[in-house]
Amino acid sequence: MNDPHVISGALALSWLILAGLLPRIAWRYRNPASWGMIVIGVPVLGWLTLHWGPGVGVAAFALGFGVLVLQPLRPRGDKAERTLHDTGPGTT
Repeated sequence: MNDPHVISGALALSWLILAGLLPRIAWRYRNPASWGMIVIGVPVLGWLTLHWGPGVGVAAFALGFGVLVLQPLRPRGDKAERTLHDTGPGTT
């Protein structure tokens, strides 16, 4: 378990899981949490690139960028939003 390849891969995977959970936290904490994930993610990305090579580093950067930038803008609630095509019972 002391192999640097395994440790850097595990750190990158745990960072990815935490970044995926960012939309679940309260809106007022999301911006500082995103900045914290960026500050933590840069050294993890450097270490991953050092041990796994530039191809994996670029792929991890693209994946991390996508996870942080493409977060949902608003959380989904239990209620479904009514659309123009709703014709079920109770709609007018």
